[in-house]
Amino acid sequence: MTGYRICNSNYEDDISGYGAKRYGGRWNSPGLPMLYLGQHVSLCALELLVHLRQNDKSTPFSLLYIHIPDKVPTLSLHVTKLKKNWDQDIAYCQYMGDEFIKEKNALLLQVPSVLVPEEFNFLLNPLHPDMKKVKIIKKTRFQFDKRLFSFS
Repeated sequence: MTGYRICNSNYEDDISGYGAKRYGGRWNSPGLPMLYLGQHVSLCALELLVHLRQNDKSTPFSLLYIHIPDKVPTLSLHVTKLKKNWDQDIAYCQYMGDEFIKEKNALLLQVPSVLVPEEFNFLLNPLHPDMKKVKIIKKTRFQFDKRLFSFS
């Protein structure tokens, strides 16, 4: 399987989950590493756009194609299995992701995107022994269309 990641080009070789460990994210608390990937390149772009600030538009970005072996332990959280209004409760999402990281039962957790619940983000557990099998297979420069930054 291939997962996708758009990141600051300065960190294009880092799949350690360090950034998420340092700052936390929707599915992890600060202090716990996690690598966030998307099911589709377009979903990655959308997920990143909601976090960009006006001054980030000149940042150089890279698109990573990340190979995840098919035969690794995987878990899935579908919208129907999450509590009502899960998308409004970051503490709930972080608890779910933190437990996934701490338990080390699976390398990958498939979760619905808050932005497009019909599509999925893939969370990788850098603490899982199978993380060493995860590889960046391709890197390209990624540039957002300037029309996306035409807001004031």
